[in-house]
Amino acid sequence: MTGETRDVELAPAARGSKRLIEGSMWGAGVLLVVALIGLVNYFGMKYYHRFDWTGSKLYSLSEKTLGVLEGLDRDVAVSVFLQPGSNVYDPTRELLERYAAKSSRLTLRFVDPERNLVEAQRLVDQYQLSGLDVVVFEAGEERRVVDTSSLADWDYSGLQMGAQPTMTAFKGEEAFTGAILELVEARKPRVLFTTGHGERGLDDTENAGLSRVRQLLGEENLELESWSSLGQPDVPAGTDLLVIAGPRAALLPPELAALDRYLDGGGRLLVMLDPELADRGGLVPTGLEEFLAARGVTVGSDIVVDPSATLPFFGAETIFVRASGAHAIVRSLEQAEYPVIVALARSVRPASEAPAGMAAQPLLETSPEGWGESGLDRLSAVARGDDDLAGPVPVAVAVGAREAGGDLPDEPDLLDDAEPAGAAAKPEGEAPKWRLVVVGDSDFATNSQLANAGNPTLLANSFNWLLERQKLLGIGPKRPEQVRLTLTPGQLSAVTWLALAGLPGLAVAAGVTVWFRRRR
Repeated sequence: MTGETRDVELAPAARGSKRLIEGSMWGAGVLLVVALIGLVNYFGMKYYHRFDWTGSKLYSLSEKTLGVLEGLDRDVAVSVFLQPGSNVYDPTRELLERYAAKSSRLTLRFVDPERNLVEAQRLVDQYQLSGLDVVVFEAGEERRVVDTSSLADWDYSGLQMGAQPTMTAFKGEEAFTGAILELVEARKPRVLFTTGHGERGLDDTENAGLSRVRQLLGEENLELESWSSLGQPDVPAGTDLLVIAGPRAALLPPELAALDRYLDGGGRLLVMLDPELADRGGLVPTGLEEFLAARGVTVGSDIVVDPSATLPFFGAETIFVRASGAHAIVRSLEQAEYPVIVALARSVRPASEAPAGMAAQPLLETSPEGWGESGLDRLSAVARGDDDLAGPVPVAVAVGAREAGGDLPDEPDLLDDAEPAGAAAKPEGEAPKWRLVVVGDSDFATNSQLANAGNPTLLANSFNWLLERQKLLGIGPKRPEQVRLTLTPGQLSAVTWLALAGLPGLAVAAGVTVWFRRRR
């Protein structure tokens, strides 16, 4: 009796002890889970990384942008005035969040003009904006505004069928990085375009003009001006880059002498030469042929032909050429497999001998089936002859200082605190190093052609290499992949039955199976 009474009296204590142990274990488990979640969040914040699973790498930052963000020495505040329903809201937000993740110097905020009307109006007054749907970049007292209407290219061909516009290219990165550059660079490099010899004009909005070049390079934070070289003894002081775009008449000897002095002083020159046909056969001389030969570049008296690289709906004179080698100017073109479209181009190749201490390197070339047609009096029916330059035919060349290994320098770290080209101090007794890019065509940069394929990348990269802004090379618009799933009527019917009957049927079968097992 006594033993039974003792067992009954101890049972509640034993149960209480068991509950205490179980509660302690549950509490410890909860604490461990909370601690684990805290550690995951801590390491997630400290070692933050985002993945871009899009096939076109729509949200991946280019090396140019990464270099700019790494070199930021000022705080940049970004204010986005966009409605969440905007077509460019999602890619803009995703892209700018990647900017902020890469640099602690950049802060980001989004303002919905409809839901936060008072705040939006206050910021509109503060920033003196003409309207909303903009992205504002601010550093100290300096401010740059990017209109979101320019962030994307759209295909409206489906509107007549009731379809929505389709985004064909997202240009947010080049616009945003350009705005940041304008804020952090000490001054804009000065670029002069020569006039007076029939060159293409910066202010010409026709198809053959260069007004889009001004827009493109303005986003690269460059100051572009026209300059008449006639009667001028020298290139103006403070010129960081001189451009000769498609001259149709010869430069005079005093002008060529001024170019010589400019390059000898460490200048930078971009020459775009078209094969201008003369009335009596041959090509119109520009005077630059001999000048460039002395600088290590041979310009051919020919027209480049490539039957394997013609384009539909274009004449035989319009062809596409591809990157040659791994020079910094064309590296991004080669990686993206972007061609450059040229029209009526002439051959441009390295001369047999380059000036002392300099090296010339081809940038673009035709396929092996191309050639340089020298029989300019019989262009109506051309065929490769023994006197023609055999392919692959180069159509662009870069000339720069030779390094110890014999190659052109193309990767100096010159973004941080760097002056524009020619401004850096040289060791005493060392001559300034000039740079030169020659392209056997200027049509690729005109308003009608600049947006095609790799043309804008070639132009921007040429400018940035000449100005020694290496970290600014290689950015271009991102083109979203339009993935379509095309099904036959039979496949569509199978998918419909699978969705309407197959999946619900599986759920019913699973439920019946569980019910039978429980009855057993």
